[in-house]
Amino acid sequence: MLLSRHTSFWQHLADALATTDKLMLLLVVDSKGSSPAKAGAKMFLTGQGKSLGSMGGGAFEQKILRMARRLLDDKQFNPQIIRHQHQLDAAEEASGMICGGEQTLLLYACRMRDKALFQQIAARPAGVLMFSPAGLQWHHEMELAAPYQFSYRNETDWLYQENLALQRQAYIVGGGHVSLALSKILATLDFDITVIDERDTPATLAHNHYAQIKLTMPYREIRDIIPEGDQVFVFIMTHSHKTDEKIAGQLAGKRVRYLGVLGSRKKMEHLKANLAHRLPVESLQRIRGPIGLPINSHTPAEIAVSIAAEVIQILNNLT
Repeated sequence: MLLSRHTSFWQHLADALATTDKLMLLLVVDSKGSSPAKAGAKMFLTGQGKSLGSMGGGAFEQKILRMARRLLDDKQFNPQIIRHQHQLDAAEEASGMICGGEQTLLLYACRMRDKALFQQIAARPAGVLMFSPAGLQWHHEMELAAPYQFSYRNETDWLYQENLALQRQAYIVGGGHVSLALSKILATLDFDITVIDERDTPATLAHNHYAQIKLTMPYREIRDIIPEGDQVFVFIMTHSHKTDEKIAGQLAGKRVRYLGVLGSRKKMEHLKANLAHRLPVESLQRIRGPIGLPINSHTPAEIAVSIAAEVIQILNNLT
């Protein structure tokens, strides 16, 4: 049962186009080293000065926004690729920052004709979005093996592709206090969030305005709900350790990017010992726990931060 759904970035973009004829879309299409934002980061700026999204914040973002404001008045503006090197000894491409990385940005002046396309993407975010010197295209029947692809030969021969079907997906099993705190953080990390609980609408689930989908259903049916995939992250944190064990046993055979159980080291030893009698070693090894980085966290907010930090480690291929 679908109880709530956020307005997506693309719907916000379409809504903004309904009220202005000047709107600049900014995308990070490539990133290397220590850069303020990674590939796929998005932001838009209207002629009225309203913006949504981020290029990483700070002085660099303000510099990009000033550039975008100037270009908004150019009615003949074509899609433009801009490279920035974040080091002081760089020549023409220096950004003024010293973090040491490189970042490639795409500036795309949105037109009223793009509104319908953005509405289609918002309604069915599955397909490949393409930007090139010729403009914008969306192919809903296509799929890439990677979330983003960028190729560049020169200023008139480049292509950026984004696989919207590979959105990061978080499935949080249990709608309690940690679930609410974790949803809040994962929403800022561009996760599509689903929270599942078999109880009749606990207050924390009702107050969770960060999840796109909230399901009330028996946990015994959960295996059919959660898909497999490299962008799927599963967090088990129900009200009962016995329930956690049953759910982990159901999902251990799933090939997902992350399958973790909230709990102490002693709880996890007990859980795995019980599951070892009926699960193959390979499946048992997929279950992570205790989840989260060891920062001596106790409150729901602290625990959520520790889990999100572990997820960031994985996303950035640090583990």
